[in-house]
Amino acid sequence: MAGDLNLAPGSTYAVEFSPTASDRIVAGGTATVSGANMALSLENDNVALLGNNQTSSVLVQQFNVLQAAGGIQGQFGSVIDNYAFLDGNLAYTGSGMTLALIRNGDSFASAAQTDNQRSVAQAIEQLNAGSSVYESIILSRDTASARRAFTQLSGEVHPAIATQLINDSRQLRDAVGDRLRVEGLYDQPAPGSEDTSVWVKALGAWGKNSGSSDSASSTSSLGGLLAGVDGLISEHTRLGAMAGYSDTSLGLGDDTHSRASADSYHLGAYIGHEQGALRLTAGASHSWHRIDVKRDLQFGAFSDRQKVKRDAQSSQVFTEAAYRLNLQPLALEPFANLAYVHFDSDSFTEKGGATALKGSDDTRDTVLSTLGMRAGNRFNLNDTQKLDVSATLGWQHNLSDTSSEQHLAFASAGNSFNVQSVSMDRDAAVVGARASLALGKDARINLDYNGLLGARDKTHGVGLSLDWQF
Repeated sequence: MAGDLNLAPGSTYAVEFSPTASDRIVAGGTATVSGANMALSLENDNVALLGNNQTSSVLVQQFNVLQAAGGIQGQFGSVIDNYAFLDGNLAYTGSGMTLALIRNGDSFASAAQTDNQRSVAQAIEQLNAGSSVYESIILSRDTASARRAFTQLSGEVHPAIATQLINDSRQLRDAVGDRLRVEGLYDQPAPGSEDTSVWVKALGAWGKNSGSSDSASSTSSLGGLLAGVDGLISEHTRLGAMAGYSDTSLGLGDDTHSRASADSYHLGAYIGHEQGALRLTAGASHSWHRIDVKRDLQFGAFSDRQKVKRDAQSSQVFTEAAYRLNLQPLALEPFANLAYVHFDSDSFTEKGGATALKGSDDTRDTVLSTLGMRAGNRFNLNDTQKLDVSATLGWQHNLSDTSSEQHLAFASAGNSFNVQSVSMDRDAAVVGARASLALGKDARINLDYNGLLGARDKTHGVGLSLDWQF
């Protein structure tokens, strides 16, 4: 501008800056600054910052914001930096003024409110200036914005999907258990009849986890199809095999912007023996999981998208003992069962921008016990059709470590950090209901409900199955 510049008290000089340049006023005369304010803001908020791992840092620049041919008189009253982790520092010369952005004394972790936020904040602090992730955090407008960024950057969905698949393993146990409890399954066939049976079950489940003060809430769903074949191998002993497929979906809430899904293929075997009122059953299965994780990050004006597919496997063994008490008008069946689940997930590296994460193998072992009671009754509808109804109430107790955590790191650089998703419930109520209709001597249709109700995690499932004997 030609002539003099006068910045009076109460006026504001709004300076936009980028990592390489800033606004500048050039006056042909004298610049008089009488306690005016300088307000700083990022030019266009540098929305493409996270596209690369490294970038120019705003911390190493000297921005020439004011130049006057006739010299500068006075000083600015304050520099309004508008950023949680930055301060503006002005240096005056005879005819110029430069602005330097410096880190203030607040650590990234000081803005955190949860363990996950604190863990990832400390890891980002170690990346130092020039890292795109580091630069995106120092440009946080306030601590609330920083916390939202830490939550999205943590990758909590990775340990969460592992926990979900462990929880889903009970759907296989329940399907096998329901099959081995069918009335008359262990009876010797009539002369000339076959004792081999096949069964098919369609199942679905949905759940909600309320999360905790440190971990995000989530919703989940599952759909699948299981099939099995079994037959008597000796008096009162039945052996079978099963196979199936299921699809799991998991969505995390609380501004994590994360979701995961898994295609799972199952193979298993089971055995049951009934002697009088006592029934003993056992089974084992192995599952192959193809996990697909997507994270769509959006904090402040910055955005990034990450995705990864990885493989995992789970194995389980389970057993149950039950004793039938034929009372009137109900039959009661106290039971106790035990299950061991081993889960192992491959290491991975996400594909995306600067916020991509990598993780090591995730291996977990879970032991679950259940004590409960079943009550049932049979209704003879006609000479060939019989309806069996039953209800279940039990208590599941987790005998192993309930935590859900994984060591992650930024794929570009930096030390690893520990991230936790919501832990498994130590104790949960088991509820169930089942209706089984014998369509004749060779066919049966079954409808069942099962629920697992914990302090945080509540899951409901339904199943429809058809049995044929041939």
